[in-house]
Amino acid sequence: MGACCEGRAGGIGRAESECGDRCEMHVWLGCATIERCEFRVRGCTNTLAAAAAAAAFAQGRAPGDVLALHAPELLPRIGELPPGTEHVADLAVRALHEAVLDAFRNRREPWRAAYRDDPPESSSGRT
Repeated sequence: MGACCEGRAGGIGRAESECGDRCEMHVWLGCATIERCEFRVRGCTNTLAAAAAAAAFAQGRAPGDVLALHAPELLPRIGELPPGTEHVADLAVRALHEAVLDAFRNRREPWRAAYRDDPPESSSGRT
């Protein structure tokens, strides 16, 4: 039987909120699912919780399911947040979506990964 896909590809997505918090998601696509998802954050513990929830959601899921995720659907997975901090879910979801789209671009055009600042292979983010 032949190869099941066009090869493994990694992608990076970044998002920043108005309050200055930053979320960076790294994903590695397998044949049919996201094999691995890691993150880096710069911000409050709420941002950390949102990134962790988004990464846990993405792990092992089909990319289409991940791209269909919306911030309100992530909120229950994060846990209780202080009022007015719900924007962290949007931050994490935007970074996750961008990472998946970047991985698709890198699968289609593998040379792109060599020209980015921080390839996923050198990531030391959280899982």
